Amino acid sequence: MRTFDYRHLPQQLFDGKVGDANVRAYEDKGKLALLKEMHPAELDALREQAHFDNVDASTRVEGLYVDTARVHELLEGADPIGETEAQIVGYSDALRFIEDHSDKFDLSTTVILGLHEALYAHRDMGRKSRYRKRDYMYVQVDGHPQAMPVSPITAFETPLVLGGACDSLSDAFSAEACSPLILNAVFTVDFLCIRPFDEGNGRVSRLFADLMLMKAGFDIARYVSIDRIVEQSAMEYYDALNACVEGWDRGKSDYAPYVLYWLTVLHEAYRQLFAKLELTTASQGGKSERVRLFVEQSGAPVTKRQIREAFPDISEATIENVLGKMVKDGAVEKTGAGRSTAYIVRK
Repeated sequence: MRTFDYRHLPQQLFDGKVGDANVRAYEDKGKLALLKEMHPAELDALREQAHFDNVDASTRVEGLYVDTARVHELLEGADPIGETEAQIVGYSDALRFIEDHSDKFDLSTTVILGLHEALYAHRDMGRKSRYRKRDYMYVQVDGHPQAMPVSPITAFETPLVLGGACDSLSDAFSAEACSPLILNAVFTVDFLCIRPFDEGNGRVSRLFADLMLMKAGFDIARYVSIDRIVEQSAMEYYDALNACVEGWDRGKSDYAPYVLYWLTVLHEAYRQLFAKLELTTASQGGKSERVRLFVEQSGAPVTKRQIREAFPDISEATIENVLGKMVKDGAVEKTGAGRSTAYIVRK
């Protein structure tokens, strides 16, 4: 049966590109600590948008698509209709738990089960185990169903194996045996290889990763959506995870591809935050310039609503004039219609 010892990770995870990226993340953390003292109000103003982006993007990473305006309505209290909308509300609730109470959670299977239960809170899961019940899934191969193993870990072994992984994780994390960022990425790979649930594994893994970040003092996810960055680099995300699978069941997997991807995502999150703070606090430039820079630096489709929330002092007419000029100049592309209208920077 697969066992884990997170106190003794492979040395190559701390050398070369991975080591350099880990140092860079700590430098980013230090810079943010200084900015918290200088611009607390500006940082606080970014939190709701980051929360929305995390919820919206995480749904899309899983291949589930709900109109952006509808996601806003759900987070403002609208009753969910159907399975996907209920999961959006569940993910938002689970994320709130982490954002507001990360110091009260430990790194245990109890917390993981709680996050999964919050994600599917609309379901009656009963008193039986919430863990995966299937060892195989059926896929079509040349027009015929073929059984494929869900994980090298059987459903029967799952609670014990995941419990052992969490015990080792908590021990290594408390002992500060290695960088919590590298530990975070390694555990994510192990969690997704175990696949403890029939569904929701990806979202629970990212929620738990956010929790580990905050417990380690890296609270970047409060201000910038890590899920949005994962969505925008979805191919790299899945490629990095898949590159770590070979040999995993024998304890021989190479974690470096996903560790490096994860550290790169964190650096990009910090980069985006620093750019937003520079934009928000800049004294130079008029209102039109602030709108233009916000759209260009967003890294994702932007709606008028998002711009209004970012700059409540800028009128609707000014925002429309700037967006209209950017569309006319070919700087952005307009998509959707009505409340779903968004603006995407042309590359």
